[in-house]
Amino acid sequence: MNMEGIFLIIGAGSIGRRHAQNARFLGLRTIVCDVDIERAKKLAEETDSEKFYEDYKKACEDNPEITAAIIATPSQFHIENAQFLAEKGIHIFIEKPLATAFEGIDDLIRTIESKNVVVMMGQSYRFHEGYLSVKKLFEDGVIGEIYHVNLLSGQYLPDWHPTMDYRTEYAAQKKLGGGALFTSMSHLFDSMGWLFGEIEELSGWRARLSDLEMDVDDSVFCLMKTDRNIVVMCQTDFLQRISKSYMVVVGEKGTIEVDFIAHEITVELPGEQSLVQKYSFEPNKRYVEELKHFVQLIKDGSVKHSLDIHAGERVVKLLLSDKIKAVTKI
Repeated sequence: MNMEGIFLIIGAGSIGRRHAQNARFLGLRTIVCDVDIERAKKLAEETDSEKFYEDYKKACEDNPEITAAIIATPSQFHIENAQFLAEKGIHIFIEKPLATAFEGIDDLIRTIESKNVVVMMGQSYRFHEGYLSVKKLFEDGVIGEIYHVNLLSGQYLPDWHPTMDYRTEYAAQKKLGGGALFTSMSHLFDSMGWLFGEIEELSGWRARLSDLEMDVDDSVFCLMKTDRNIVVMCQTDFLQRISKSYMVVVGEKGTIEVDFIAHEITVELPGEQSLVQKYSFEPNKRYVEELKHFVQLIKDGSVKHSLDIHAGERVVKLLLSDKIKAVTKI
């Protein structure tokens, strides 16, 4: 995938590693940066990156050929990283969520607009084969007008990366922007809004229900209403020993059930036999498609698009809403 300039990968953790590998697959030139210089060096060697750095600011100063960057740092650093890059006119891909606080967002938006920078939020569910398949069924009117949605998503945090101590994961640490709310619900707020309309009303609870050794919420429960008058109920957690990712959508003509683990979509219509569809799924494909989309946005100069900075801001407003109550001491 031809593109002039160099991509700077900021953060060499699991998602940064994935983006660096995919950039290599797409034939993009890269430089890797991480506060752990040995980790940056290792990833640079694995992905044939041209250089590696400990300080992303130094990387930008030394390499004016950098035209785009991927921010894959812990969430609370995203705004600081993005502000520096935007001031230099560098196009930015920001892993979700945009931020863990409101501070700095308005300044960042002003800088992005003044510098005409392309910004894309990392929301891989929009490129997920299952979500795309079920979205097509909705658009085709298979179940008619949609009334309400129930989504359950959860997996056991210690099983996320079995070779790592879960207590060191960003998801387990408040200071790194972790917790089920910021880590998982940030995906669901975006994808539910994308599928069913902008979220207008919200109530919910976040809790730490388990004895897992962390200082963040391990469970979140939210009830929402969209601007299409669709009611959406979402639950996500770090507790389910058998991973679950399941959605039930009730419409005027019938029901659609999606099992994102089994890669199955079931359409139930009255008087007809249930239709079970398997969809193809390759775990890395959505990340490749996501990166290809970002590159195309840059080529097209598309500053305004459906995953721009304002999409990230909308999700942050939901994450920080006082309508989501803490029901245990977190």
